[in-house]
Amino acid sequence: MENNNKIEIIGKNGQKIKITEAEQERRNKIKKVNDELKKINAEKSKIINEKEIWKYFFEKPKKNYNKYMYEMLEFPEYLMYNNKDVDEYCGKWNEFFQNNNDIYLEIGCGSGNFTVKNAQKFKDRNYIALELRFKRLVLGAKKSKKRNLNNILFVRKRAETILDFIGENEIAGVYINFPDPWEGEEKKRVINESLFARLDIIMKSGGVLFFKTDHEQYYEDVLELVDRLDNYETVYHTRDLHNSEKSDENIKTEFEEMFLSKHSMNIKYIEIKKLNKNLN
Repeated sequence: MENNNKIEIIGKNGQKIKITEAEQERRNKIKKVNDELKKINAEKSKIINEKEIWKYFFEKPKKNYNKYMYEMLEFPEYLMYNNKDVDEYCGKWNEFFQNNNDIYLEIGCGSGNFTVKNAQKFKDRNYIALELRFKRLVLGAKKSKKRNLNNILFVRKRAETILDFIGENEIAGVYINFPDPWEGEEKKRVINESLFARLDIIMKSGGVLFFKTDHEQYYEDVLELVDRLDNYETVYHTRDLHNSEKSDENIKTEFEEMFLSKHSMNIKYIEIKKLNKNLN
């Protein structure tokens, strides 16, 4: 039988309030759990400071850190965050993967569902997935480890820096799924002439950029951009990916699955091929 006896306690704002003994017991349990979590996070933060891992992300050490920052240390075979370590593999990623298979790059991989599914389906390809958020990187690494994949790596890097860590003609294809359309600030978009200038260097002739979006204007703008480029051509595009001939082979992202369950808007899709032209 529930104990409904009331006791008086001091609330968060200093006021006196009356609650049941059962409620007090519940609050004590929650406090105990929270205190344990604080203790664990404090210990993790101490390790981050002692090993000076904070230097990879911040100018100064902090008292507390995102818990996923610490968890990144648990997946060295699936996750790289040290710029120096990443950059040293520039032009040598096949050595990292210990094979000569083609390498595919995903820019903005989220929590990794898309890249992990690709790595599972195409064991004869290698995948490098770029993401900045600690939690997403850790989730991607966990999924890869759970599936015992050896052809995938998550890297904490920005797309603008790909020339620092990807070598000449080192990439066979690039995936960009549902990037921010930056309405009103289109110059900030990830797909622009500067991206193609970098792909001129890192992507092999015949390599393909795969682009998915739910944004009609972004779709139109990318088609127009490619028409102006000498070394690229649109080899396929559709305003309705899930009702196209590409539907069966399409691997959905987390956003795509969520979007489809809530909206009826079509997914747009473009394949852009790098031509074998000498632009010098």
